[in-house]
Amino acid sequence: MTLQQLLRSADTSLDETVALLSDLVRIASVNGGPEGPGNESEVARLLAAKLAADGVASQLLEARPNRGNLVARLDGGSAPSLLYMGHTDVVPAEDAELWRYPPFAGTVAEGYVHGRGAADCKALVACETMALLILARQHVPLAGSLILAAGADEETGGQHGFAWLARHHPEAIRADCAINEGGGSPFFVGGRKGYLINTGEKGRLEASLRLDGKGGHAATPWAADNPIERLPELLMGLRRHQIVPDLSHPIFEVTSEVFQSSLTRLLQVDFGDLSRSERGLVSALRGASRMTITPTMLLGGVKSNSIPASCSVVCDVRTLPGQTAADVMAEIRAALGKVESVQIELQETAEPSESPYPTPFSQAIERATAAAVEQPDLLWIPGLTSGFSDSRLVRPLGTTVYGFAPQSADPDALTPEGIHGRDECMPIESLRVTLRMLVALAWDMLVAH
Repeated sequence: MTLQQLLRSADTSLDETVALLSDLVRIASVNGGPEGPGNESEVARLLAAKLAADGVASQLLEARPNRGNLVARLDGGSAPSLLYMGHTDVVPAEDAELWRYPPFAGTVAEGYVHGRGAADCKALVACETMALLILARQHVPLAGSLILAAGADEETGGQHGFAWLARHHPEAIRADCAINEGGGSPFFVGGRKGYLINTGEKGRLEASLRLDGKGGHAATPWAADNPIERLPELLMGLRRHQIVPDLSHPIFEVTSEVFQSSLTRLLQVDFGDLSRSERGLVSALRGASRMTITPTMLLGGVKSNSIPASCSVVCDVRTLPGQTAADVMAEIRAALGKVESVQIELQETAEPSESPYPTPFSQAIERATAAAVEQPDLLWIPGLTSGFSDSRLVRPLGTTVYGFAPQSADPDALTPEGIHGRDECMPIESLRVTLRMLVALAWDMLVAH
């Protein structure tokens, strides 16, 4: 079996991959909010049935009822092992009436698969499942083992998913190398194409900023101290605060060499003025350059005719590798300046983490991607995932993990949309590219040549 034969098998399996993704989207495995507590076991059972139809055994490992993780493997020899990883839970769809297509219908239209989870992260899970099945169907002899792990609960931290697997079933998911969500955005410079490969991810904390005052009746505001009136000062302090950029990540050195342009310009240019092909790279640069503190929720008051004694602003905080809660506290205090009576509480959700780069694994990804998109001279830039993922839970097992699910390298191609928002969808062309890359990566790493 040659690489070209495997790639042709991937191409002929594209319709099957689209159908699998559509089926996965139809399962409302919503994690959090009023719509449900995960229900990832139903996704795992669908995947298990798909694998079993081709004689591939799998395990359903549940941290608790309906919070299921699926693990399957093709055993090989003593060569380095490869883990395909992804998650099966999704965020709430909120008001389904506002979507172009129903969020849990799995509609295939206009070159996309539409629905909640189509891009985050069921597309990757579908491609990984199909890549493993292609190798199984072709009876490709493996020199190293290939493992598929579809985990629960990523959207709220992974405690019922990869964190639980790493604690209770480490032998099921331990591998030398792993591929996960988080990277794969293309960029274009000087007529050449390139990709971002994410080598690590930022940490996450939740900051609650409570303004205290004195409650009272809304009809006599002079007798109270309304903390809501101080909210604008607090919010403007956060908005105006300039966090000093940290340009120590390898992305900045490589970007300077590739683009031969000012990093300052790339970091300060108005994001709305960028072309679609530029936004992925500039967003990655900004995310890798600084801590972010973003207000996301306002809490205060219980009745319209009562002045509350306190109100709160909840912020999403993303930290760079090496930054601590003390660094976050220092930035928040600097931003708030002279705002009075503010109580700050921090809760850590995920620690930052990263894998070494470059490595033989990253070089195998580069070769596999070049084969997948038929472009031998691709440019490569290491990135940092702004959001947390399950990669941080697998790295302590000794696994080198990169976030990489490549989109099409055509600058006019459709791109994923609506992740964590309305009208989420995944381009079918990007499914094709990701599937081809995964098959080529397994062939490069696990098949004796």
